[in-house]
Parts: sequence; structure tokens; C-alpha cells
Amino acid sequence: MAAVPGRALVRKLLDDVRASYWAVPSGFVITALILAFGMEWIDRNAQDLPFALPDAWIDTQGDGARQTLATMATAIIGVAGVMFSMTLVAVSFAADTFGPRLIGNFMRDRGTQISFGLLLGVFTYNMFILRAIKGPIDGQAPFVAQYAMVVAMVLMVIAIFTMIYYVHHVPETINVSNIASDLGHRFGRDIRRLIETRPTIEVEQISPRTDQITTDLHLKTAGYIQQMDVAALNEQAQSHDWLIDVMHAPGTFISPHVSVASVKSSKALTDSQLQGLRDAFATGNARTEDQATPFIGDQLCEMIARALSPGFNDPFTAMNCLNWLHAGLMDGLLYKGGLHPITPQRVAIHHTDFGDLLGPFERAAPYTVTDRMARLRHRDLAQSLIARMPSDHAQRHRLDRLVKTLDQPEEDITV
Repeated sequence: MAAVPGRALVRKLLDDVRASYWAVPSGFVITALILAFGMEWIDRNAQDLPFALPDAWIDTQGDGARQTLATMATAIIGVAGVMFSMTLVAVSFAADTFGPRLIGNFMRDRGTQISFGLLLGVFTYNMFILRAIKGPIDGQAPFVAQYAMVVAMVLMVIAIFTMIYYVHHVPETINVSNIASDLGHRFGRDIRRLIETRPTIEVEQISPRTDQITTDLHLKTAGYIQQMDVAALNEQAQSHDWLIDVMHAPGTFISPHVSVASVKSSKALTDSQLQGLRDAFATGNARTEDQATPFIGDQLCEMIARALSPGFNDPFTAMNCLNWLHAGLMDGLLYKGGLHPITPQRVAIHHTDFGDLLGPFERAAPYTVTDRMARLRHRDLAQSLIARMPSDHAQRHRLDRLVKTLDQPEEDITV
């Protein structure tokens, strides 16, 4: 099967769309346009329907219908503006309090995207139905879209409940416990997914070769590797009998002057082949969680650093984040036998292992040692990991060293 160029870029763009405030609202607006034109067509062909609206629901006055729709549209767009302002305030507060790297979590929030999109969709629907309603012209009877008016009233009720939900939802999104738990659940879920998919990774034993040409692969743009199409690399390596050594995993910052991979082949690679390999990588301006599970742990570590900074001094938030890090590490240690290193031969790439996941837990130590409660909690969690870890585990020495760091006497700690 031939490799498909650009799959990594497509996945990156889809991830960017999911983390945007324009995609879901745009979908609601387009749906509202289709609904408006559809309801107008139904009203113009109402005689073909097998049922009729009750007389109490029918408004024969075009001016009354237009005033009703105009009032609803004005109210909806005003509330949408207030909601947008609340969203910007919440995002700004989160960036200042918990760190700018957490903004993506708020941008991906489906509750905010759907609430904003639904209100804009209702506004769009009302405006286009308002355009369709006509008063008496040259003796002709007025056209009032009766069925469309009923739908507009139903949508207005839905919009009201959406506003009620949103007022509740905004404080929930900036609740520090909810932020930590959301990160912790994603951390554990991604670790379990890594463990479940690990057996599907093909490990192909390749005999050593001496008649090979080594070609370094450089990307044309600088940035963080956000997507890596490992399947495409495998397809190209197998079809051309190459050996590919990927030197930088997703989440790593690279530049055009840094080799992202090296290819061993029997003959020199063509420009089209090099471009095909480059298409398996997609870079961006920031690290993302997709294909970089340790980054979720780094976000929890950043929350710990800010919680224990002199400006906040919140050890309970720090301990909460440590608990979620510990829960994810327990999954990496015990779930279905744990997460073990693996090195495929055809395409040699560093797959996330327990050592990578342990990094954020270790990096929190310089901050937890400054607070007695956080330090003791950090030490206890590290000891519980050691207690469940085999004595010959490759990362045990790192936890032993961490416990020694955290187990120092009170008088040796500089606050």
C-alpha cells in the first residue's frame, strides 16, 4: 500500500479545528441557514402537509411576526456578546492563574463551543425567517411563515436553557479541582491507550547491512512536532527496503538545521522520496497532547509550580495534582502489565515508556520541597510507586533518588 502524503498535516489541522472557537459555531450557523430555507419552503407549500397548525398558533399579522422575530434576534445577539466576553475573561484568568499552556484545554471545551454556536445559529435562523415574512403588497395577502415561527419559538426556549447552562458552566471550567481532574483523567486514559495499542506495533528483525547510504532528513520549518505518521513511515520503509531512525519524538522542538531522522538505503533518495518522508511530520507553534502523553503530566507539573509559588501558596492544589500524576503512573506501572519500552527495527522510533511518564513527577520536586505538606505527600506517593514496582524495574533508581530528595529533614529545607 502506497503512503498517503500529508496525513500528519491533516490530523494536525483537525486537531487545530477541535481547539478553535470558530468551527462548531460555524457549523451551527450553516445548519441554521439550511433550516431557515427548509422551513420557508415548508410554509410556502403548507397545503401539501398532512396536518395543520392549531388556530391558536397562527399569526396572520405580518408586522406582529416581524416584531417578535426582531425582538428575539436582538436579545440573542446581545446575550451572545456577553457570553463571548465571559469566555475571554475565563480564558485570560486561566492563563494567568494556571499557565498559558492550559489555554488549549479551554479552547477545546465542547460546552462553550456548542453554547456559543447555538445562540449564533438561533440568531441566524431568526434573521432569515424575518427576511421571508412579507406584509400586504399591492393587495396581495401577507406571507407569514407559520411553521417557521413555531420552530423559532422552540429554538428561543432552547437558547434560554443554553444561557442557564452556560452561566453554570463557566465557573466549573475555571474550578482548579475540575481542571486538575480533567488533566488527570486524560493522563490515565492516554496511558491505558498506549498500553492497549503497544502489542499492535510491529517489531521486524532486520539483518545488519554494510552497503548502505545514510541520508539525514531535515524538515523545512521550525516548531514542535505535533503529528507523526508512523504508518506512512513504515509503508515507505517496507516498500523501499529502508531502515529509518527517527531521532525526535512528537512534542520535541526541531528546526531545519536539526536532523529529524536518518534513512539507510541501498541507493540515494530522490527529492520526491524525501518529500514523502517530510509529509509524515507536521509541526506547530506549541506542544500538544496528541502523540505526546507526557505533556499532560507537564501541565499538571506546571500547576504544581504555580500553586506553590509565593504569589499563590496553595499546597492543597499541588497535592491534588500530585494525586492525579500518581494515579496515571500507577496505570503505567500496573495496567495490563504496565508500559514497557519497545524498539521496532524497520522504523526505529522512541515510543513513550514509563520513564517518560515519570519525568513530570520528578520535575515537581523542586517546588514540593518548599512546602512541608506537599513534600510529604510527594514522598508518600513516590514510596507507594516503589512498593508496587519490581525490584529490577529500569526506573526504580529514579524513584529511590526522588524519595531521598523529599525525605530530607525540615531544617535542611529553605523556604
